Amino acid sequence: MLDKLLSWAARRSKAVAGWIIFRSGLYRHLRRDEAIIVLFHRVNDAYQNDSLTYTKRQFEDFVRFFGRFFDVISLTELLRRLESGSELRGRLVVTFDDGYLRNATVAAPILERYGQRCCFFVTTEFIGSDHVAWWDAKNKIQSQWMTWDHVRSLRAAGHDIGSHTLTHPDLGVISADDARREIGGGSLRLDAELGEHSGLFAYPFGGRKNMSAMNQSVINELGLRCSLSAYGGTVRPGDDALRLKRTTISGWFLSPYQFGFEFVTGRLKSE
Repeated sequence: MLDKLLSWAARRSKAVAGWIIFRSGLYRHLRRDEAIIVLFHRVNDAYQNDSLTYTKRQFEDFVRFFGRFFDVISLTELLRRLESGSELRGRLVVTFDDGYLRNATVAAPILERYGQRCCFFVTTEFIGSDHVAWWDAKNKIQSQWMTWDHVRSLRAAGHDIGSHTLTHPDLGVISADDARREIGGGSLRLDAELGEHSGLFAYPFGGRKNMSAMNQSVINELGLRCSLSAYGGTVRPGDDALRLKRTTISGWFLSPYQFGFEFVTGRLKSE
């Protein structure tokens, strides 16, 4: 109990410090030439105690914070900047994984209301299905997925769409043939449904142990434009687009200002 109280107190003090740093404008002097890609999974008021879920209000607080203190750009714009060597300072990319229904019906309208666009990485076999993901089943949550019409509407609204494999396996433990089928199959299905080549890919789970040299060779072989992790860190000039670091926005952050504090003080280190 004492450890939890101390952890909460430490995070609270960071949130207060972050509020001071950002509201005073000091953050402008602390930023380095690096961008950050943030990851959300689900926006749904029904599952407020779920670690993958943010409420509508919590998500909007982050979106408002991003819009006020960062230059929110698309993933494809970030890739362009990396390729051209353009400045990354102050840029932020929003992403969602998996393909949950309310990401299209709740989260996307909030982003659009603030003039922001993000990248939705979808697990292609989940789209339009009644499949219950094992992590949801464990928490007695009934998974609800977008349809392909939702995915196409998001693309038409200017959002990027990427692949998150066919069935969301742990790519760190499956065979090379299975990895090729999952990564390549998800990408091909997405291209067929959208009528254009995406080439955007994010690893399921996204930890170092879920990624392997074999998987990376498959990604290179398939000619994908990028692949994203989820183990923390930032994006710096010269980074390989096929090995981009990404930071999960979780309940560990008590507020957007704590997130901001961790970012400008260089504490969003990769694991």
